[in-house]
Amino acid sequence: MSGQIRTLSDPIGRLDGIYEMRDGSVLATDWNTGSLFHWSESGGMRKLAEGFKGPADFCVVPQAGGLLVVVPDLVQSHLRFIQLKH
Repeated sequence: MSGQIRTLSDPIGRLDGIYEMRDGSVLATDWNTGSLFHWSESGGMRKLAEGFKGPADFCVVPQAGGLLVVVPDLVQSHLRFIQLKH
């Protein structure tokens, strides 16, 4: 809010897509691990989906009871649909 930049964690990968959740936690895709993960200050990094060859920017669609996350895999020419519950 103040316009100041602050470090959230030690380096955690080669991130491509990133989405800030309402609680301040983060969803992100990482080329190093080929995954979509959730990160929070209290819980650290938790992988939600793996096996991507080239995870890229993704789309988050709010739905009743959760979020639909659509992640493209550039290398495999696939889209993966991941349902996250609240």
